[in-house]
Amino acid sequence: MLRVAAIRGALWFFAFCAVWAGLAVALAAPPFSYSAERIGWYALAGLAGIPATQAAGSWTDRVGARRVVLAGLALAGTAVAVGGFALADTAVTLVCLALFDAGLFAAQVANQSIVLAIDPAAPARFNSAYMLVYFVGGSLGTAFGAAAAEWFGWSITAVLSAVAIGVAGAITAAATKG
Repeated sequence: MLRVAAIRGALWFFAFCAVWAGLAVALAAPPFSYSAERIGWYALAGLAGIPATQAAGSWTDRVGARRVVLAGLALAGTAVAVGGFALADTAVTLVCLALFDAGLFAAQVANQSIVLAIDPAAPARFNSAYMLVYFVGGSLGTAFGAAAAEWFGWSITAVLSAVAIGVAGAITAAATKG
């Protein structure tokens, strides 16, 4: 269960970091050429993840972690796929970013509940292993997102991020536990 949780978490944190790094690169380049301050305001859309964590915790307790992970990944994957083609429309982009963050935060809460339940007598040991793999995925995603947005453009970066989320969803759907 730890391997499954860690791999899917790394995949969606890869996507999360790729999207945010890629977005910054895309908005800094022409035709937008936004300042760092203006790009930074886009991060406010990520605040949607905060209430999503509380809702995800309650929902996980009611329906189980696997269902919450799948729902969160479906929301995030759809949002980033749509947002990949809406960068010129600030309102749509912000809504997509908010839904993207909310979906991934929900999946993270549910996924960590699985990790922490593996051995209730030693949750820190399992969580530290999980977080190590998770942050490796995020580090790779940051490097990938910035480079991909510069080389291939925002739309390709967003679609590839949606694919990473889809792979995490497929792993979740195929897993017999968690």
